[in-house]
Amino acid sequence: MSNRQRPDLIGLIALGVIVAVMVGGYFLFPALQAAMGYQDCIASGRITGC
Repeated sequence: MSNRQRPDLIGLIALGVIVAVMVGGYFLFPALQAAMGYQDCIASGRITGC
C-alpha cells in the first residue's frame, strides 16, 4: 500500500481560469471597442459617419 497523495489541482485550475479569461477578452474586446466607439460618436453629436 503506497502513501501517494493526489496531485494538487489548484494550480492547474487557476491556470485554466486565467487562460479562459484571456481568451474571452481576446474575443470580446473588438465588440466592446466597437460599441464604445459608437457611443463616443453619438456623444460627440455626429450622427452621420459613425
